[in-house]
Amino acid sequence: MNSQGPAAGLTVNDIAALWKVPKGTIYRYAHTYRWRRYTDTGRTYYHPDDVTTTFDDLNDRPDRGRS
Repeated sequence: MNSQGPAAGLTVNDIAALWKVPKGTIYRYAHTYRWRRYTDTGRTYYHPDDVTTTFDDLNDRPDRGRS
């Protein structure tokens, strides 16, 4: 059996760095949009598909566009 550690997931720090949003916003989005998550050795990982879907949808909204 080959033990490879956790599957690819995104931490809050990963998401904050990639999308340049505050960590508090990430926690709110995770709750509001019901992101799938798992914890490994005390660290929470969010499912990349849920994260990218949320940010793609928010960026497509005319009232949420970035200046």
